[in-house]
Amino acid sequence: MYTGMKSWILLLLLYLSSTLLLIHAQCPDFTNLSDSNVTCQYGNTQNPMQYTGVVVGRHTVITQQGTDPNTGHQLPFLPPGENAVVKLGNEQVGAEAEAITYKFIVDPDRAILLLKFAVVFEDPRHPVPDQPRFVVRVLNSIGQLVDSCAEYDVTAAGDIPGFQSYASGWIQWRPWTKVGIDLSDYAGQYVFVQFVNYDCSRHGHFGYAYYTASCINNRLTLDGCEGDEFTLTAPANFESYTWDNGDTLISSTYIAGEGTTNANCLITSVTGCQFTLSGIFMADSTIPIVSTTIYDTICEGDIYNDHFFDLPAQYNTGTHTYRNTFFNSGNCTGGEMTTTLHLTILPRYHHLYDAACQGDDYNAYGFHYTNLQTGNYTDTLVMVLPSGCDQLTILHLTVNPSFILSNSISGPTMVCDNEAFQYVLLQAEGLATLYWNVPVGVNILTGQGTAAVNLYFTNDAPNPAQIFLTGTNGCGSGSIPIEVIHSPTYHYFFQDTLCEGNTYHRYGFNLARQDSIGWFRFINSYITSQGCDSVRILQLLVTSTPSLTALAQPVEICIGQRSTIFALGTSSGFSQDGIAPTVAIGDILCTDSSIVKPTAWPVPGKIAKGIVFYVDNTELHGWAVHLQDQGINVFWTSSGYYNNDFSTIPNFTNARDAITDLNGYTNTQWMYYSHDCPVVQAIDFVNGWYLPTVGQLSLLFAELTTINASMENVGGTPFPMGQAWIYWSSTEHGASNAWVVTNTGEVAFSSKRSRFRVRSVFSF
Repeated sequence: MYTGMKSWILLLLLYLSSTLLLIHAQCPDFTNLSDSNVTCQYGNTQNPMQYTGVVVGRHTVITQQGTDPNTGHQLPFLPPGENAVVKLGNEQVGAEAEAITYKFIVDPDRAILLLKFAVVFEDPRHPVPDQPRFVVRVLNSIGQLVDSCAEYDVTAAGDIPGFQSYASGWIQWRPWTKVGIDLSDYAGQYVFVQFVNYDCSRHGHFGYAYYTASCINNRLTLDGCEGDEFTLTAPANFESYTWDNGDTLISSTYIAGEGTTNANCLITSVTGCQFTLSGIFMADSTIPIVSTTIYDTICEGDIYNDHFFDLPAQYNTGTHTYRNTFFNSGNCTGGEMTTTLHLTILPRYHHLYDAACQGDDYNAYGFHYTNLQTGNYTDTLVMVLPSGCDQLTILHLTVNPSFILSNSISGPTMVCDNEAFQYVLLQAEGLATLYWNVPVGVNILTGQGTAAVNLYFTNDAPNPAQIFLTGTNGCGSGSIPIEVIHSPTYHYFFQDTLCEGNTYHRYGFNLARQDSIGWFRFINSYITSQGCDSVRILQLLVTSTPSLTALAQPVEICIGQRSTIFALGTSSGFSQDGIAPTVAIGDILCTDSSIVKPTAWPVPGKIAKGIVFYVDNTELHGWAVHLQDQGINVFWTSSGYYNNDFSTIPNFTNARDAITDLNGYTNTQWMYYSHDCPVVQAIDFVNGWYLPTVGQLSLLFAELTTINASMENVGGTPFPMGQAWIYWSSTEHGASNAWVVTNTGEVAFSSKRSRFRVRSVFSF
């Protein structure tokens, strides 16, 4: 539930006690915001009821047909049968929130409130309290829900039942939905119908909703008859119908027999609210002359068969309203006369839940036991009450065994850092709770609260690391330690450059002559004296060696004179005059490492590899983006490493700092060699492609017009314009989240178990 709920409920209660609104005996016009029974309010996501008044653009009445563009024009403004709706909120951002509250007296003859609403959210994948949100609820005079199901509270997410997705999941929207709530128990009393809308609390994403409502008759209607067959119809627009004859459609046919014939329909709303409408066929002479109201009482669990009502056993204590509509079995008429029953169900059953320990005596609530043995017991006491309903007190007693905890934990006592190891409690009898206590630097991957846990040791853990398992069952507690010595693993990364045709001897690598141009990776693996991995990784760029000719001008000089020497050469990186060509954004990086201008494309024998989106101050080197996405629905990390912080990758907790991260290659290296990361597995890291950072993606998406033109020129997949696609970056937010960037320039962080697009980049 939203953290700001208490504050606005308090405001609502103050409003209920102080308002002088005119109370309408009939259902109000929900699209008339100037009516005296309507209160429009606005504020922020912490307090949507901070101010009172209609705000243009935030409390809006729509009367014209159209479709919502944020849903790809799939959502119509007006649902079938309506000529006006209210739009609460808008497409603007800024942590805004709005509310509208309606106050009216429930009409006994139109006691079913029919709500219609549609919802549109941006889904930035923030933590739940920060997400856009929409609430509709029906409250009584003291601010309580009229029923436990009389509330629809939904927060933006990627898998909401009944919602549809648009713009690669960035937009979540619900089509027009109908919810019916029976307010018969509040006939003649006033109620409040309230709609509340919230933007994202971080000021960057919107949420809004459309709605309207009406009050409809709470009776079954006679739809037709043929001989002894009568067809009854329930009110429309509900989720499901269950008739007592087994039918599940909105209408059902009954055969009227001699005497009286009852018909009952259980009606269920989309929120789970249920109520029953009843009808009865009888001879003309026995139909009541006028509608009547009856007050009666039964005990919890009893059936009710008086006054032509045929109700099953009633277990919902309190006073409830039932209606019988009379139909003439002789001439196929009726429906005007009703009997309204206000039935009070007095409590009979009182359930008690308690626990004791093996061997104890138990003396409480009138129950007496000695020397209890382990197990679950149920017992009942009967008490005669003045109300006439014998109270049944039912005891549910759990007897726990004495505390037993095994004397050892199974698992290695010598481990390597940056690897997962399992520890298991060999035997645990009768334990209600288990808790693994680990020091800082030891991460729990899975298994907290169970007898088997997977731990991950980092360089920051104390050595030795003390791991404790504690357990309790209410009849004792205990703790078992295990001491673990951990040894470091080493991953060294080196990046270097070499001219073709040369050998390489640095950083412990001895490479033969390199005659191929491009990026190449070499790995040397060792085992330390403690048995842990030591890996050296070399990322080597082999460049072409230019063929140079020295030319002196003048060729012949005298002693004391000067001559200018020019270098002329040819290679993929030099022009004929020895001056390196200037690289620009939008240029085409080819598979042979050459650069081709878009105006010169295509070039025979050249194959496009990527499109340049950044050039450094040398005007020779920079970054290029891949021609295609490497995935459209990819996790950042696998479930085994979820909630695991990469200690070698810096964390950025706000977008302002995250955009400064430009170390995509280094981030990807750590992800590639340290953990199971689907975003890295999707790309060709071995051949130099890597996952860009927030800063690199921001630079890329700032040049989309130029990039897309070159993409189309070489047959790549352009990024959409005006439609948000979400891409993973290699920039980490923390243990559970990483940063994403949309091609429209928005930066946000999301759970590493979310699914987004991946497109790699290349350094040249």
